[in-house]
Amino acid sequence: MSKPSEASAKKVACFEPREQKMDAQKANGSVDLDKMAPEDMTSKEYYLDSSAHFAVHEELLKDDIRTKTFRNAIINNRHLFKDKIVLDIGCGVGIFSLFAAKAGAKMVIAVEKSNVIEYAKRIIRANRYDKIIKFVKGKVEDVELPEGVKQVDVIIAEWMGYSLFYDSNIQSVIYARDKYLKPDGIMFPDRATLYMVGIEDRDYKEDKVEWWSNVHGYNMSCVKNYVMREPLVDTVDKRQLCTDHFPLKAFDLKTMTINDIDVDAKFRLTALRDDYIHAFVIYFVAEFTACPQRTVISTAPGAGYTHWKQTVFYFPDYVTIKCNEVLEGTYYCKVNLENTKKLSFGIDFQFNGQLSSLQSNNQYFMKAVKRPGGGSMAPEDIDPCLCTHVIYAFSEMDNNQLMPMEKHDLKDGSQPGFFERFNAWKSVNKNLKTLLAVGGWDMGMKDFAGIVKSEKTMKKFAESAIKYLRKHKFDGLDLDFEYPGVDWRDSPKEDKQKFTKMCEILYATFEKEAEASGNERLLLTAAVAAAKVNIDKAYEVDKLVPVMDWFNLMTYDFHGSWDQNRAHHSSLNSKDDEKDDTMYIDFAVKYFQKLGMPASKMMLGVGTYGRGDTPAMPYTGFKGETGFVAYYESCVQIVCEKMKETWDAKQLVPYIAGPYNQPKAGVENVRSMKYKANYIKKNNLGGAMIWTLDMDDFRGQFCCQGKFPLIKTIKAVLHGQLKLLPKEKICSTCPTKEYKNFKPEIQPQTTEKTTKKPKKSKRDADAPSPQDVCEELKDGQWPDPTDCKSYYLCRGVGSQWGEQKREVCYTGAYFDPNEKTCKWVGMDKLNCEELVEGYENPVAGVTRSTDEAGDNADDDDDGGDDDDGPSDGAASKKKKTKSPPTKSISILSRTTSEFDTCTVEKPVEFDPVQGNKYIPFFPSGMTRFICYSLL
Repeated sequence: MSKPSEASAKKVACFEPREQKMDAQKANGSVDLDKMAPEDMTSKEYYLDSSAHFAVHEELLKDDIRTKTFRNAIINNRHLFKDKIVLDIGCGVGIFSLFAAKAGAKMVIAVEKSNVIEYAKRIIRANRYDKIIKFVKGKVEDVELPEGVKQVDVIIAEWMGYSLFYDSNIQSVIYARDKYLKPDGIMFPDRATLYMVGIEDRDYKEDKVEWWSNVHGYNMSCVKNYVMREPLVDTVDKRQLCTDHFPLKAFDLKTMTINDIDVDAKFRLTALRDDYIHAFVIYFVAEFTACPQRTVISTAPGAGYTHWKQTVFYFPDYVTIKCNEVLEGTYYCKVNLENTKKLSFGIDFQFNGQLSSLQSNNQYFMKAVKRPGGGSMAPEDIDPCLCTHVIYAFSEMDNNQLMPMEKHDLKDGSQPGFFERFNAWKSVNKNLKTLLAVGGWDMGMKDFAGIVKSEKTMKKFAESAIKYLRKHKFDGLDLDFEYPGVDWRDSPKEDKQKFTKMCEILYATFEKEAEASGNERLLLTAAVAAAKVNIDKAYEVDKLVPVMDWFNLMTYDFHGSWDQNRAHHSSLNSKDDEKDDTMYIDFAVKYFQKLGMPASKMMLGVGTYGRGDTPAMPYTGFKGETGFVAYYESCVQIVCEKMKETWDAKQLVPYIAGPYNQPKAGVENVRSMKYKANYIKKNNLGGAMIWTLDMDDFRGQFCCQGKFPLIKTIKAVLHGQLKLLPKEKICSTCPTKEYKNFKPEIQPQTTEKTTKKPKKSKRDADAPSPQDVCEELKDGQWPDPTDCKSYYLCRGVGSQWGEQKREVCYTGAYFDPNEKTCKWVGMDKLNCEELVEGYENPVAGVTRSTDEAGDNADDDDDGGDDDDGPSDGAASKKKKTKSPPTKSISILSRTTSEFDTCTVEKPVEFDPVQGNKYIPFFPSGMTRFICYSLL
């Protein structure tokens, strides 16, 4: 959906060439790299699919530990390379080949499967090494070496992946070694060792795993097991390490075989201090043993940032361990040789310590990591009460049928896929509707032609779409074909009419299926271009209106790095007063109305990102797209990189620019979102469409405005929920270099309040204190004998990090003493006597401290005052006290979300932007609020 301006793209022809044209150009040597499309730069093969994206190469080249270690190992050991033949496997842009050539190699054979090899050739020529470096396109298993070369002296390959073997090309390296490397040849690197260490990680585990115990008041604990089975690739702070490092297995690249890849290793971890262990971390160290001086790449926590980071494996419980105690177990990893992006792991261990005992058997399945760090979004990051409709982007096409775009979309064995996890939110918000989008900018029109070949193929598509949507529990289909009838998108002009016919057939087939099945009709929507030149070519608006539930207007990407216009990519008004300017929101809306589209069916597209002036601009972050900046990235750039933010009063949008005259980027912020939401209301549009959820600050980590600040701003203005408006001011302090573990600023709040020591209930008087329970029963969760809705939590008893408190289950739940967890039964069935009948509670026999009668009412851990007033039964006096400063981080808590109940407050008659009255807007109910999610 995110794309360049339609009007300008034809002029610069950035995306014009298609695959067949590329093939012909390559055949006669006339390929024009500057016109090479992104889809042409990408291999279709699963492993090599990512290697043609320049953001990937940028990340690798900027990984100083990785790149500089290879450089030093090669250039500082010229005696190993002088007059040698070198094979560089998976050369990418050719950096290692350049190192080898500089070190004196006679010939470097650079093998690369993806089309990025065309740019590598240009790079080599620009650096005048084209007589030494020879390129071979293809997988090393499928190609022949040039000029009659039979063997090589050195093989260079950066074959390591996450946890060593995830997304690794180790098979290709072993194949090349056996076929091409001389008996006395050298491999760079030639040895790798896999390590394990135990860490304390309570905060993250509670935020990502334990959170499932109470999701907006519902028990979703069953999901925790699935969440924990997905290892996390992340940077671990060395201060979290609480055991020694254990070497699991060493791999010698000179002798190992494919069968040696699997790991089945015993481990023994010794605690370095009193602490908890919440997870195990796997990392590797790669060595260049041919170098006289020890040369290694270490991915250990604290060794420096690498793109490999570390792999974290959580387990269901935790271990309380004392210094020098030992935890033993077995780690195993099995690599799927058909797809190295699918690994299975296991960690079995047992521990018997002074403070706790635990035996645990755990299985894990590793899937693709889409984006690094804070930019990676999972279905669990979605707020189910934020939008009325959420659209899953995207589905692909195969033989005119919907297909998953990613393997993780579908269920894998017992592990639910993203489709299932995405649609599970409908059990929390009964009014939530989900749609599946097909198409997108990258797909273009290549699959559209097959669907609209005839009415028969259109009907086949409609029928198969119904089956697919019903099977995966979606409520509708969103069409995002960009763009029918537009020549520069390789779509003939007759596709305009064919698109209309396809929509008519889809709508009629959806209606027929609903009548026959009794199900609610599937929704049919379309994402439509907003530039006038493409609207005219692509859509018969008056004919589409009757068969579409609504239209998602892509009123963004009017401008960007692909054109010379420095206007904002999504401004409400024109940059200038020029009459021929049509590239702004207000024109697009009014033009669609002129063509017959009712305002009620228009969803105004709002982007949660910014775009820059030139492709070379420095705005590249978690999204990995040059000239593009997600909202959360712009917050970081303003604070950390000293970008200056300015406001355009004419366009009603902000810009950011660097301190040294760097090109500017048009972005969004809370203020611009207020204006866009106000525009929707004043023009009586059908609602807002957000592109996308994952580019807002969806975890509240970067902008200090809470979670989803841009989207919540629009919702608050549309529904008059002014008290929920996020603040406009962003953070004033910068996160770490990798923007890791960045927490919102916490402002101390001091309040005056009148407090009174409450009179204790019979339950309070009868219940033992948490300290007494934990001292006698040690670590665990123990049911409260006086109230089945609460329990005692004892952790780390006897250590300085221990905690003892009484917790209360969420509404409608009780504490199951056998399963040691809160279980929902509903308020009408919450009868404690029946629920725990026959259970002999060990807490009932706990010896109470002599002074507990006066002081044990503080165990609800509610943060209230805890004065030393009189004990129960004594006269107590009111006194006005000043409470100590408290820190509030409620914006990070999903269980205290401001949208818990998924209801809409009564709108107030005030416009926070203009200060005037609201225009009535869908007074009968909630406006449609459409959110796209890229997962």
